[in-house]
Amino acid sequence: MRSLPAASVIGSETVPSSSTVVTRLLSGLERAGYVEKAACASDARVTYAVLTEAGRRKLEEASCAHFKAVEKLFREHLDEDEVAQLSELLSRLPGGGGSTDCTVAEPS
Repeated sequence: MRSLPAASVIGSETVPSSSTVVTRLLSGLERAGYVEKAACASDARVTYAVLTEAGRRKLEEASCAHFKAVEKLFREHLDEDEVAQLSELLSRLPGGGGSTDCTVAEPS
């Protein structure tokens, strides 16, 4: 099974939760086939969560659903000019390229 490295390492610095909660969440994702565990070659105390192809597909599905829900929310409360203005402003932020493509980028 081909797997892809997770975008970030889950640790106490990035997840404001106990290690027990993180372990439980990752165990559920692992049982569902969305992540695999991978050992760190340089530090035996570190375990990585690696996104599988099934996890990548699920992430793309969730990304598209999330995008559509946010777009619907904006269009319900803003007129076309306000949506265009908001889009232009958000495009100035890092990662705000304005793409509506829900494809998850390949890790570098």
